[in-house]
Amino acid sequence: MELERSIDISRRQSKEHMCRITDLQDEVRHREHHISDLDKEVQHLHENINALTKELEFKGKEILRIRSESNQQMRLHEQDLNKRLEKELDVMTADHLREKNIMRADFNKTNELLKEVNAALQVSLEEMEEKYLMRESKPEDIQMIAELKAMLTERDQVIKKLMEDNKFYQLELVNRETNFNKVFNSSPTVGVINPLMKQKKKNDKSPTNRFVSVPNLSALESGGVGNGHPNRLDPIPNSPVHDIEFNSSKPLPQPVPPKEPKTFLRYH
Repeated sequence: MELERSIDISRRQSKEHMCRITDLQDEVRHREHHISDLDKEVQHLHENINALTKELEFKGKEILRIRSESNQQMRLHEQDLNKRLEKELDVMTADHLREKNIMRADFNKTNELLKEVNAALQVSLEEMEEKYLMRESKPEDIQMIAELKAMLTERDQVIKKLMEDNKFYQLELVNRETNFNKVFNSSPTVGVINPLMKQKKKNDKSPTNRFVSVPNLSALESGGVGNGHPNRLDPIPNSPVHDIEFNSSKPLPQPVPPKEPKTFLRYH
């Protein structure tokens, strides 16, 4: 029984192996067929690669040929352009030099003309200045000058008259001062009112001294003040009148009123 059982098992395994082998053979055939297809495709691809390689070589050669031709054409065109530009540049340089010479000639002519015009204007200006300096005076200017001269003369007369009157009044003032000191007192006592002095009591019947004495002028004069003249007051400093010696015994004549009234000019 064990043997039979093992034989059945081996039969079943052999069947399974046969089925497996059949499947594998089918798969091998299928793969062989696929491999053949792939070989054909690879062969076809090789053929395409060869064709493309040949075409690429042909295109490369054609590109090189076209590049060389284009480079040659570009060099030729560049040479033509350079020659054309050189010709145009030569023409423009010649035109520029010609225009420059023409403009320089025009400028020189214009400059000479301007110099002539300037010289003529300078001569005309000098003539006009000479005419202006040598022109005759206008009637209104002459009249105004005469009026101003008359006013200046009148003013000088008024100033001279005022100076004479001032000198006369100064002399009169000195004379009257001398006579006053001679008649009243040669050394008068001068006092001032002191309102700040305290008032005495009402029952004090003695009079209130409202004056404060000041130093005696005669004492000052005896001490060398007053230019050595005890009967005169101190002269006015820097006054030319006191430099003249006056006769105190002989008074000056009375002032004579002016014959013509004094007129004062008013200028606008």
